[in-house]
Amino acid sequence: MPADLRLVQLARMLAVPLDGLTPASATALISARAPDLAAALFREAADSDDVTSIDSAVDYLESRLVSFGDLISAPAATTIRAAFADRIQAWR
Repeated sequence: MPADLRLVQLARMLAVPLDGLTPASATALISARAPDLAAALFREAADSDDVTSIDSAVDYLESRLVSFGDLISAPAATTIRAAFADRIQAWR
């Protein structure tokens, strides 16, 4: 059975082992390390050729949050958005 791509990406982004990572444990990990995930998403946005402005960076973040779907709780999403916004301030 192929691994859930969301779990593979999360393991890479947060430098955790993929073995044993489940949707439930991923949700808990994201909640515990939301600022770290925001930093990883910011690095991805900064490295993306498609991100050319603050607006496109925010669009990138939102599309990535959607891609993780139900792994990200509403409170974790709020924390991620706030931490991402703090990093964007450096671009202004």
